[in-house]
Amino acid sequence: MLTETLPDVKNNIQAKMVPCNICNSDDYTVLFPAGKAQVHRIVKCKNCGLIYSNPQTDNVGAVEKNYLEFTNGTSDAAFEEALKDFTPEKNQYLKKQFLQLKDYHKIIDFVDKPKKGLFVEIGSFAGTFLNEAKKKGWQVLGIEPLLLPAYYSEKIGVKVIREYFDKADIPANSVDVIVATHVIEHVSDPSDFVGKAHNLLTKGGKLILETPTYDSFVFKLLKHRERSVRCDGHIYFFTKDSLSKLLEKEGFKVLKHEKVGRTLTLERLFYNFGVMTGRKEFFARAARRLKLDKFIIRINAKDMQRIYGEKI
Repeated sequence: MLTETLPDVKNNIQAKMVPCNICNSDDYTVLFPAGKAQVHRIVKCKNCGLIYSNPQTDNVGAVEKNYLEFTNGTSDAAFEEALKDFTPEKNQYLKKQFLQLKDYHKIIDFVDKPKKGLFVEIGSFAGTFLNEAKKKGWQVLGIEPLLLPAYYSEKIGVKVIREYFDKADIPANSVDVIVATHVIEHVSDPSDFVGKAHNLLTKGGKLILETPTYDSFVFKLLKHRERSVRCDGHIYFFTKDSLSKLLEKEGFKVLKHEKVGRTLTLERLFYNFGVMTGRKEFFARAARRLKLDKFIIRINAKDMQRIYGEKI
């Protein structure tokens, strides 16, 4: 791979040129130069239509970076102390997990069967979703490298491998269900990610992925201002077609695809407005002043997609 410095990016982030992750083509058009939507330049493959960042960095999001820095060498006693502040009232991501449980119950219903085996979630954070699957009779296992959420998960009885998925040691053909919501857009090699999931699943096992979608009216309208494309941690941007191609390439049959909504507070909605307009502080102050964290809504802007695949 060629190594170069991204133009117009602070701190001269070192990056690598990458081919299309689905078809391996190097032929692309530039959708947004670096710094237009986010830190990366964003391109679209001329052959298969995959949208991705190129050059690409090993960019770690601010939230993940904070957790990794905090948990490096942290003792159990320090974790116990930290758990006092790791509550839905004080942590927006934990609050989000609890709020959105109803949004994800449809996944548990979809994969339900009389004889239940192992149900794995990649990026399980605090384990709240897996805990719901456990209540339905599944054996559950989380993959979560962020150690404080993993510690919380284990406290509520959900076993966790404290690694990234590519390093998780799980026997082949041993898993019935793998779920990854809002993970695939962050990984450096989606084909390898989906290929490993295929290897771990039993024949007929289910893979469910959820990620933003870029064949939406919202993306067409907002372009580089769309909130998900503005996230520096997102390096792949899937449409229904490209996500389906990815699963089929790695040996899955697509069973179902849907545009899904989500439950959130008005405070979080205002945060999204701030991201899209570049006025995060203004909208954050307005949300605090109006106490919008007290108001819960459910919306479906058709900008999120969920795909259900079956190992064949």
